[in-house]
Amino acid sequence: MLIRFSCVHCQGSLEVESTAVGAQVACPHCGKPITIPKQGIGPGATIGGFHIERKLAAGGMGEIYIARQLSMDRTVALKILPQHLGMQQEMSDRFLHELRLLARLEHPNIVTAHDAGEDAGILYFAMAYIQGESLAARIKREGYLAEQPALALTRKLASALAYAWNEHQLLHRDIKPSNILLDKTGEPKLVDFGLAKSVSAQAVLTLSSTLLGTPNYMSPEQFEDSAKVDVRADMYS
Repeated sequence: MLIRFSCVHCQGSLEVESTAVGAQVACPHCGKPITIPKQGIGPGATIGGFHIERKLAAGGMGEIYIARQLSMDRTVALKILPQHLGMQQEMSDRFLHELRLLARLEHPNIVTAHDAGEDAGILYFAMAYIQGESLAARIKREGYLAEQPALALTRKLASALAYAWNEHQLLHRDIKPSNILLDKTGEPKLVDFGLAKSVSAQAVLTLSSTLLGTPNYMSPEQFEDSAKVDVRADMYS
């Protein structure tokens, strides 16, 4: 991971590996000695070839940043697992599980995954950056959708869920307005398969004693036994 900071003497910009934090070096601009400061993940850092520009959102499974993929010169949404969670094997496994699920999904109404990996102990994955807003934000601003637009939106999202189930036997398990993004044309994109579960997988990945999902949108069956639900749970949500 690369970090960027300014010289305390001349304000010149420097970029170094995060492993050099605490070391004293000569500023390449003014020649004066400076100590490389410790910095957290955020704007100015470069992780796995993605230069972070600004924070976009945060959730239970990580923070999302707007970043520039240097190799492709394109803007992406970069999701990063919190460092304290990355040290927990079960949480790390869930994050990697999400990456593998997204990589398998190709549908116009499901956000596209670009890349994933680990850099200096930090797990990350990059996905398409959707310029627009969430359905939750639109409803908050404009109120409930009219019948025809709501039906059109539902039809497209249902198509995405049907594809995920019929082709890959995948469940989302957290369908809600904040997990539906609307691009500049109003096209819906389903995001955050972090709570998804592959019914066909031999190993069932869960968090012990943890309820997965958002209570206001969960089916009764998901409350009772989330390991046995099928696509009807997503339909209910």
